[in-house]
Amino acid sequence: MTNQALGENIRKIRELKGFSQQNLADEIKVDQKTISRIENGELSPKFDIIVAISKILSVSLSQLLSFNENMIFNNYNQYQQGGKFVAYNNTEIEKIEELYKLLLSEKDEIIALLKKN
Repeated sequence: MTNQALGENIRKIRELKGFSQQNLADEIKVDQKTISRIENGELSPKFDIIVAISKILSVSLSQLLSFNENMIFNNYNQYQQGGKFVAYNNTEIEKIEELYKLLLSEKDEIIALLKKN
């Protein structure tokens, strides 16, 4: 994998996760310019930096190295009659259900806390 490809993967995942370059830099204890140089392919990061980035962005090393945005935004089909767009992704339904249940339980916890106060 080239430095350019790795940098692009890091940038795309960072942006999708809502991190700024400064946020990521602060978390892995480097300066923002280092993140910029990595993302632009100007700097080849050491392995420990790549590991730290993957942990902060909550992706495996494999996902970081082989990121493909088509896996997330792989199909956009136009619904003929309503003109609406439907997006499909490759997330397993079990994971979606698990996240949904987690969100529901967190919602219940928040409601319980609010009622106490």
